[in-house]
Formats: sequence, structure tokens, C-alpha cells
Amino acid sequence: MDRELVVGFAATLTMILNVGIIMIAMQIVFYDVVSDFEIALIATAYWIPAFLLTSVWGYLADITGERKTIAIISQFIVAILTFLHVVFNLYSQILLLRFLTGIFSSAYLPCVQGYLTLDKRPEEFGHVLGVYNTAIASGFFVSGVLTSFSMHFVDPLELVILAGTASLISGFLLILLPSKPKIRRKEPLGRILSSLASVRLVGELREGRAYLLVFSLALRHIAVMGLFSVIYVYMQSVGIGREIVGYISSANNIVQILLIHPLSALSDRIGRKKLFVLGFLLSSFIPINFMFSRSPLEFILAFAFIGLSYATMIAGVNPYLRDAAPETKVSEFLSLTNTTRAFGMIFGPILVGILVTQQSYSFAFIILFLLGLISAFISFFAEEIYQRK
Repeated sequence: MDRELVVGFAATLTMILNVGIIMIAMQIVFYDVVSDFEIALIATAYWIPAFLLTSVWGYLADITGERKTIAIISQFIVAILTFLHVVFNLYSQILLLRFLTGIFSSAYLPCVQGYLTLDKRPEEFGHVLGVYNTAIASGFFVSGVLTSFSMHFVDPLELVILAGTASLISGFLLILLPSKPKIRRKEPLGRILSSLASVRLVGELREGRAYLLVFSLALRHIAVMGLFSVIYVYMQSVGIGREIVGYISSANNIVQILLIHPLSALSDRIGRKKLFVLGFLLSSFIPINFMFSRSPLEFILAFAFIGLSYATMIAGVNPYLRDAAPETKVSEFLSLTNTTRAFGMIFGPILVGILVTQQSYSFAFIILFLLGLISAFISFFAEEIYQRK
């Protein structure tokens, strides 16, 4: 890899350390303190601004060309907000801090993915985005291991110090990225609100019926992110010790680390659709695997299956959206991966929280399985648009 990709990999890994550590720590901190539904809302508070503003950050990056600068500033602000979790640690205060953190954290993906792919050819998109997404998986893997290891020595709330430090490191690493020519889109800044929640952008995805892929992503993320919002609580409820949940969940990220880049590079050779349709289909079975898991080994296999399905899906989806993006709308189009993820994290935890409270975990998992099947069915009707040059 060249220097740009190496630095981008390291910055993205450390950025994700913050997300991964906080995701596990908050569920453990508030276990048996508030209800499962209220625990799920912690994730929702973070993802509401991400849903609304990721595309806004992408729009801002495209019209200014300042992708690198925006990403750097956002990471330093995220670090400060994360450190404040130690001081303001009541449930209501944590909800507010998660909301504020989500505002600035959502700038990272459209800015950095846009920066990394801006001067690349279509047959390189899979490779470049594969490096980025492998960094994401690596960050979640390291965060899981660090969290479980640190639990032996510190209080779960103190883990946020480590998470904040990771964001600081990410910001400094981004400074090392080489400068690039600024490709700007000539539109007035006053139109920035038109990009809110990607509503206008979805209407522009007519080529290859790419808008169908966005719908599939949203449904898939409702199912999988809803599952993730309570999965660590669920594991503890069936007898899995909290000190090993991070180690068990790392199986997901290990498989992703091994498969994302090879599959993404494969998409540069065979196209995107074959991979993302298969990935959506595999994803639908994730909740069923967890429904029947009870032992640590069974949970390890269930998490490994998440890694397989996600690697297959993202290897097709991410470069597909980059294929669809005009050079002046790179960051805004790529923001759709985070906007749809945020959509799932808003409605997934709410849906799962209601289903678990009113019915049971098993009933919730069956509903999520059906949502996954629908997402796979819709994705089949998106058309391949990739053309090697």
C-alpha cells in the first residue's frame, strides 16, 4: 500500500476504537441500572444526528473540497466530547453526549472515503474502499479485545478515556495525509439543508436503479443494528460472562479483516452486484443464528457468520455507490453507507426494544430475520453499473 492508504488505514482504525469501546462500555455500565429499552436508546441518540447530518457533511466536503480538514477537526471535537463522558455520567447526560458526539463523528466517513477515492480509477475503488473497510473491522476487533482486557483492571466507565485518546490519535494521523487538488462543486452553501438525511440524494440514484440498494441497506441495518443494540445484554442474560463478551464478538471482526479486502478486490474484477446480493441474503440469517446460541462457542460462530455476510455485502455495496457518484458528488454519495446505517441504528434499537419488552428475544429475532429476507429480495433488482476502463 502507498503512504496515503497506510495513514488512512491507521487513522480509520483509531477512529473506530472510539466507537467500538463506547458501544460495549455503555451497555455494560447501564446493565441492571436501566431497562433494555433505555440501553438501546443510547445507541439511537448517537445515530440520530448521523442519519440527519452524514450527507450534510458530504455536501459540505464536496462544495468546499476540504475533506481532510473537516475530518481532522471533527475527530478532535469527538475526542473532547468523549472525555466528558467521565464527568457527566448520569443516564440523561450520557444520552446528550452521545447525541453531540454523533453530530461530529458522522463527518468522518464521507470525508475520508471521498478523499481516498477522489483520484482513483473505477477498477481501483474496490481495493481502496476494501482497505478502508478492513480498517473499520480492525478497529472493532482491537476495541473488543481492549475492552475485555481492560475490564479486569478498570471500571467500565473509565474505558471512555481510552476511547477519547484514540480519537485524538486519529486526528493527528489525518494531518499526515498528503494534500490533494480540491475538486469542488459549484453550489451555494445555502442549499446545504437540501442534503439533510439524503432525501434529495436518493432521488438522484436512478442509474441502475441504485436507489433500491439504498432501501435494502436501510432494512438490513434495521435488522442487524437492532440486534447489536441488545446483543451484549442478551448474551449476559443467557449466562455469558461480561468479561468475555468482547473476546467472543471479535470473531465477527476477525472474519471481516480476513475477507473484506480480498472480496472488495474481487468486485473490481467480477462486478459489485454478485457480491452484495449474496451478502444481503446471508445477513438475513444472522438473527436466527443468535436465537439458537447458548454456549460461548455457538456465539463465536454466530459472530463469525456476521463477519462473512458483512464482508460480502460491503465489498459490493461500497464500490457500487462510488461507481454511481459524479466526481463533484463523491463524498455525498458515499455518505449513503453511513446514512442507512444510522437509519437502522435509530429504528432498529427502538423496534428490538419494543419487541423484547412486549414479547421475547426469540420473537424479535424472527421479525429481524424476515426484514433481512426482504432486503435481499429488493437488492436483486438493482442493476450492475460497474464498467472497467
